Amino acid sequence: MKRKNLITIIATSAIALIFVFLTTDSYTKILQPPTIATGAPSENTCGKSGCHNTTPNSFSGTLDVSFNQPFYKPDSTYVVTVSTNETGMTRFGFSSTMLDGSDVKQGIWSLSNVINTSLQTAANNRAYVGHKSANTTNSWTFNWQAPSTNVGDVTIYVASICGNANNSSSGDHCYTTSLVFQPDPFNAVSELTKDKNSLLIQNPVTDKIFVSFRSSLSANTKIELFDMNGKMVSVLMNEEQAAGTHSKTFEKPSAPGMYFIDYSSGNNHDVKKIIVL
Repeated sequence: MKRKNLITIIATSAIALIFVFLTTDSYTKILQPPTIATGAPSENTCGKSGCHNTTPNSFSGTLDVSFNQPFYKPDSTYVVTVSTNETGMTRFGFSSTMLDGSDVKQGIWSLSNVINTSLQTAANNRAYVGHKSANTTNSWTFNWQAPSTNVGDVTIYVASICGNANNSSSGDHCYTTSLVFQPDPFNAVSELTKDKNSLLIQNPVTDKIFVSFRSSLSANTKIELFDMNGKMVSVLMNEEQAAGTHSKTFEKPSAPGMYFIDYSSGNNHDVKKIIVL
């Protein structure tokens, strides 16, 4: 009888411990993250009170997100990399979502590694990619397929936890970041096919000067940048170009304002005004 009672006590205690484990915050840190916790508009993070109890971005850790291409084209798929780290921390996790300028979900997530990443859809109709099981892994890659049409700038919002693996919320740190993914300014290059000799420039210029041009013949092509006073600022390009459509990227001038792009290729010449922000 005593042996039976002992077995019953041990079994009951084990079940109680499992219940405590499954209903405490340590469970959410180890398994896939909660949704609606990326720091995106109308979302909180796991740094809130009652979860990891820390104000986001208050410590020395890092959180980075990147795409394998600088711009997106409709229906194309891109590799996303999320990395987080902090000295002394041994357990890491993250959650991310992608929204347009109206804070609406855009694109389709897919997993390239189902061992360490997970995919969820929340009641707010947003889709989330996060860790599958928080451990020493602190870098994850997954895929995002762009919408079938150009929806303008989209933003990926990411929150991470750098934990000390003490199976409690104490000592864990939360970080947030976001990255704007812009549509490809050269995706309109198809417009150049309407004319045998054309020049297309993204305007206004916010980061780089993006120039696309189409020439019917192979010729030396020169692209120069002038200020409003007609003074040449720089020669952006001066080289032989084969016939066809070309896309080039140049550094923008340091001073904002109005400039002119002077393009010449063989007997073709065009001047376009640009605004540098």
